[in-house]
Amino acid sequence: MRDPAPEQCGAMRRIPGRRRTRFYEKRHVVEGVSVVPPLVTAVCAAAANLGNAATHLIGWALLAGAGWLSASSVVKVLHAGAQERERRRAEDYEGLLGALCVLHAVIRRALDLPEQPDGLLRVTIHRVVPHPVPGRAPEELEQVVPYVGGGGGGAGRRFSVRSGVIGKAVRERKIFAFSREYVRYELYLAELIQLYSYTEADARALTPDRQAWMAVPLLSGDEEALAVVYLDSCQCEFFNPQVQQIVLGTCAGIAAFTEEVY
Repeated sequence: MRDPAPEQCGAMRRIPGRRRTRFYEKRHVVEGVSVVPPLVTAVCAAAANLGNAATHLIGWALLAGAGWLSASSVVKVLHAGAQERERRRAEDYEGLLGALCVLHAVIRRALDLPEQPDGLLRVTIHRVVPHPVPGRAPEELEQVVPYVGGGGGGAGRRFSVRSGVIGKAVRERKIFAFSREYVRYELYLAELIQLYSYTEADARALTPDRQAWMAVPLLSGDEEALAVVYLDSCQCEFFNPQVQQIVLGTCAGIAAFTEEVY
């Protein structure tokens, strides 16, 4: 047995306390306030020059400049607000990343795995992307955090809900765990195409050393699929009954977290 030091996902640091963002720290507030002095100055100068026949053209030019400054300020404030929302969204995903780090560490501890080579077990999560037309079924899944436990595609990648083990898990709202049956690569591709509706191009784009996969849909209270936790391994039969029970127990907590936060 190894020394029971706590598992880590990255370097351990002191956990800071949470605090509310003060209004003067918000970018859209800063952008809005900073434009007030030059805008007031331009409007006052335009008014003074418009009252004088000799300088009324300058007044109109200053008024046009004030209008341009107002319009550009509105755009900057909207842009800053969008960036602030994107920042908060990224921070929200940090909670999911932390949950996946816990899942990864629990599996390693339960199996007493050594300091594993990169990619023995990878974990990530995909959200179900709502269809832009209300009332229509979702068509895409989006990876929202990078893989824990190995390299691979990063966050932001999108996949069709009609193919792959993650798509099948979302469509059928069922848990899937399986291992690669064929050693020969061409037979393995045929397996993916036949069982999981991949196109040949998509199947060939997958990481070729994967031997086992598991997908767990996260369901809302009304049984709607909100996301899917995806795990894979380069070791055949990795997701045995013991590992499956660990994954399901942890995913129940992740599902409760997503329901509460999002």
